[in-house]
Amino acid sequence: MGFFGHDSIDEAMGRIIRNFGDITNVMDVVDDYLGFTDSEVYKKTVFIGFIDSGEDEDPYNIDEFPLVKMAFNHLNSFPLRLPFIPLFCKKDFLVSYTFIWNIWRCQLGRELTPEEEKMVYGDLANRIIFLLYNFDSNLETPPTDEEFFVQMGKIVKKDKRAKKLEDAFLNLRQAIKLDTFGESPFSFGVNEIAWTHFLAGCSAVHSGRDFVSAEDIVIGNKVYIKLVNTDLDSLIRSL
Repeated sequence: MGFFGHDSIDEAMGRIIRNFGDITNVMDVVDDYLGFTDSEVYKKTVFIGFIDSGEDEDPYNIDEFPLVKMAFNHLNSFPLRLPFIPLFCKKDFLVSYTFIWNIWRCQLGRELTPEEEKMVYGDLANRIIFLLYNFDSNLETPPTDEEFFVQMGKIVKKDKRAKKLEDAFLNLRQAIKLDTFGESPFSFGVNEIAWTHFLAGCSAVHSGRDFVSAEDIVIGNKVYIKLVNTDLDSLIRSL
């Protein structure tokens, strides 16, 4: 641990290399996170506040958004993460829209218009959830799939290595924020954990697993990093 109780970037990176360097694409994630030290968009997302999306929030009209309705029907609403309780809750899902909204506005350098805010609930979240790293590809947007959320709602555990790798990536992100920006807003870190956690769950379902593996943690972090680095204005308007 470094001064003031947190790892330096080098310490956090070294721990990942030593303990998880054998996992495919782990070093790509490390390198991409290190790129955040020079990312103005990432810095803005860290310090510009999020919308507080409560799990009972009705975005405009929930019946207009099948993806939201399916997630609300099948994901956990229990407020605590405890053993044998499903891992994924409604708030984990809603943070998808939180990050799309926040990254888009930070890239634009202004607040979204009411029309653009409605576009946040369009196809991009669907593409991220069902295509993961290929969300910006030329593939057709998949239809919403209720069975996907049924299966996600049944996942109750991460394996031991997944938990350790998730913590290691968290330590690296924290070190980057503290060493590069001098502080790390708590609310952003909580949302960031929920977002990478949810994306890892999406990967597990696509892989047919009833648990989250270390490989899923890698994929979840890769998708998150790609979202920060993608021109969302062009992508969202093209969908």
